[in-house]
Amino acid sequence: MAINDDIIRKLEGIRNLPTLPAIIQKLRNCLLNPNSDAGQVAKIIEDDPAMMLKILKVVNSAFFGSSEPITSIRHAVARMGFTSVSNVALSTSVFAAYGRKGEAGFNREEFWRHSISTGIAAEVLYDRCRQNIKSRYNKDVLHLSGLLHDIGKIIFEQYFHEQFLNAVKDCKERNIPLFLMEIEHISADHAQIGAWLGKKWGLSTELQEVIRWHHEPDNANAKYIDLVMLCHTANYICNLEKIGDSGDSTAPAFFHSVWKRLGLEIKDVPTITEQIREESQKSELLLALFE
Repeated sequence: MAINDDIIRKLEGIRNLPTLPAIIQKLRNCLLNPNSDAGQVAKIIEDDPAMMLKILKVVNSAFFGSSEPITSIRHAVARMGFTSVSNVALSTSVFAAYGRKGEAGFNREEFWRHSISTGIAAEVLYDRCRQNIKSRYNKDVLHLSGLLHDIGKIIFEQYFHEQFLNAVKDCKERNIPLFLMEIEHISADHAQIGAWLGKKWGLSTELQEVIRWHHEPDNANAKYIDLVMLCHTANYICNLEKIGDSGDSTAPAFFHSVWKRLGLEIKDVPTITEQIREESQKSELLLALFE
């Protein structure tokens, strides 16, 4: 279903819609240049002291398993790799653009906890299902897919506030998934709006596919379906087990075909959930974003 023209006009008319900082585009350009080196990437990051501190915090965490403290950005880039640095920079930029303070009626801090936990869950699932997945992913890509999968809800909460809260209310009262209630109240769902934002921000096609199809994985491009399935399943489990609060009071649809393809069964959920909670508690990336 295409986004309603009235919704598009309203979105395009938003003057204060946050954009990603220039550092993200500079890092992308470096990634695309085969002649780029760690020194050039480090120089870009050093121009943004806040970003530099975040990168150093993450590279010195258990997330990247550094055995000795890393104090220079150049060493951090060499340790993490260009793609991971860019992904962590994107994560922190998104969180800075849409921080923990939201409008009344929607707990944004718990929303971010859900989103970050979904990324952690995607990593747990990937490790568990790797033999059934053709594609290979770094854990920062898995975490980023979780962080961004519900980004459309933030757009709704901020710019379609009353309609969105009514959708959240009806979701709870009628026990119907939130994305269906959004269509009823706003004529679009957060997956559509999130994908629109992802395209506007120039996110990778892979991430746009995750955002757009995490509720309907069978519709995803075959090239990206593994990551979409992981995020779909991670989101389902985090909603089912109330890890954070996405605003969705009922777990979205359970796709048996996806679980079968990943080699999972519903009886696996308690074990997976325990792993997710353990990893969430010690996630330095989560702590870095919330500080």
